[in-house]
Amino acid sequence: MASMAPAIEANLFSFFEQLSGWPRVEIHDEADSFWTISDLPFPLFNSVMRARASSDRIDALIDERIAACQSRNVPMLWWTGPSTQPADLGTRLEARGFLFEPSHGMIADLNDGENPALAGPTHEELSITIEPVRDHATLKAWSRVLCDSFGAPPTFGEAFGELATAIGLEDGSPFRHWLARVNGQAAATCSMFLGAGVAGIYDVATIPEKRRRGIARRITDAAMHEARALGAGTAILHSSSLGAGVYRSLGFHDVCEIGQYVWAPHSFTR
Repeated sequence: MASMAPAIEANLFSFFEQLSGWPRVEIHDEADSFWTISDLPFPLFNSVMRARASSDRIDALIDERIAACQSRNVPMLWWTGPSTQPADLGTRLEARGFLFEPSHGMIADLNDGENPALAGPTHEELSITIEPVRDHATLKAWSRVLCDSFGAPPTFGEAFGELATAIGLEDGSPFRHWLARVNGQAAATCSMFLGAGVAGIYDVATIPEKRRRGIARRITDAAMHEARALGAGTAILHSSSLGAGVYRSLGFHDVCEIGQYVWAPHSFTR
């Protein structure tokens, strides 16, 4: 299992490379890090990852990324994982005021005939309808559910919708999305990104009033089926501790820790 840790990071890196087709974000692929920056007031769009710097260099690198975000008055998200260097990067980030949000890097074998997620929905789950997002009207509903689920402002959903459109909504796109409805009401979201030889499961979210009904499991199951149909042998995801149990029940296994460190300028207001 540990041998799959590089794929968990690589899928994330591959996703951010797709932002090159979206003019609202700048991409910088440098020897000691990969980073993006924008004028958007959301950490996701101002990310730092693949940091591989010496102990002598890392403090200057942190200062550079902070200065870039301060100049635009935007928050930042710094990702860490098994390949991060130096090993004490997280401690250094926290010392500079970054807030740490841990997540589990997990994988599932999509060719495992005993994987419970690939056996088909139960009778109760059949009442939940899952539809692919292939047009702007459905994408708008999808974005609204994502924001309502995470408590994000509508402007984040609008920006994410632009990003998804830039990458593409057609069948051949590496970035795909699903919307779950319960009795016709839009209730949950899921995305899948095909990159680095695996299927990355992202954006699994359910509106508060529809939680604990198996909807997240059902929509993740749909993404896993699609990934297998497209030839992917492995699914990966990053999960909070709260959601990890659901994913383990779908055949996912813990492989590594993915750290998310969030920073914002003192003057920042959304």
